[in-house]
Amino acid sequence: MQFTPQQLTGGVRYGHKCRIGNWSEDMELEEIKLKDYLMQKESGNLMVNAKQMKLEKSLRPAGVATTPDGKLRFGDSIMLYNYQSECFLAANPHEAITTKPDEAMACTTGPNVNPCLRNVFIIERADPADGFEGDTLHYGQDFRLASLPTLKDETVFYMHSEIFSPLAESKFSRKQEVCWYSKPNGRTLWQVVFPDPKERFEANGLEVPANAAIVVMHVHTRRSLASDRIVYQNIFGTEFEVHAHNYSSLNKTQNLVSEKKGEITADYDLRRLASANIWELVARTTGEAAAEGAGPGLAETQ
Repeated sequence: MQFTPQQLTGGVRYGHKCRIGNWSEDMELEEIKLKDYLMQKESGNLMVNAKQMKLEKSLRPAGVATTPDGKLRFGDSIMLYNYQSECFLAANPHEAITTKPDEAMACTTGPNVNPCLRNVFIIERADPADGFEGDTLHYGQDFRLASLPTLKDETVFYMHSEIFSPLAESKFSRKQEVCWYSKPNGRTLWQVVFPDPKERFEANGLEVPANAAIVVMHVHTRRSLASDRIVYQNIFGTEFEVHAHNYSSLNKTQNLVSEKKGEITADYDLRRLASANIWELVARTTGEAAAEGAGPGLAETQ
C-alpha cells in the first residue's frame, strides 16, 4: 500500500481520479461509504432522520382543557408556565435518568408555546378521601402531575423529586432534582400554595383558578418547584433546568413584626419567593374567565 507525502503528513490528499499513491483503495473506500449511506438512508437509520423522527413524535399537537368558570379540575390537561425562565414545563423522553430504580426521564422548561405531547400534563388526584369536596383542585390539596401516555411507550410518567443526595441532584445547579418517574409514590406528591405568604394561610382550601400565579410545592421536602435561566442543551435546542429549591428573600423583617404582634408562630414561613418559584397552570378559558385571566393563558372566545 502506497501513500503520498501529503497523506503521510495528514494533509490534503489527491482524489482517486489522480493515479498517484493509494488511488485504488481511496476509490474503493468512497464507494463503500456511498453504499453505507444509501443503505442507512433506506432503513431510516441516518442520524438526521432519527433525530427528525424523535422530534416529530414528541412535538405532536395535544389538547389543553377548556374551563368555562376558570377553575381547574382533576383530569384536566394543562401547561405550566414559569415566570423566571418565561418558558413552559416539558418532559424529554429521549434523555433517561439512570440513577432511579425504575424508568425516569429529564425535566426542563422550553420556549415552545404550542401545546404538544411533551409540554401538556394531566392533573391527577392523589387521594379521593383527602377531605376536599368536588373535583376541583384546591390550595393545599395533594395532587400528581402526569404526562400523556402517548409521549413514550404508553407509559404515564409523574413529576418526581426527592431529598438532595449525590445520586439525586440537578444536572447543573446541584440543587434538589426534579424528573419524570414511571411509578407513582410518595415522592410524586405536590401541592399548590398561594404565592403571597401573608395570604397563604387564608387561601388554603380555596379553589385554584386557571392562569393565575401559584407556587407548586413538593409535599415531602417542602421545596418549591423552580426554573432559572440555567441553560440546558438537549435534542430540542436550548432549554432551562428545572429543580426544587426555595428562592426566598434574605430578610426576615416581616417574620419579626408578625411574631411581635402574636399573629403567627415561627412555624409559618413568611419569606417571599422569587419569580423562579412562580408558575401558572395554563388552560383555555372562555367568557368572563378569559377576561380575568393573566399571563400566557390560552383565551378562547365563545
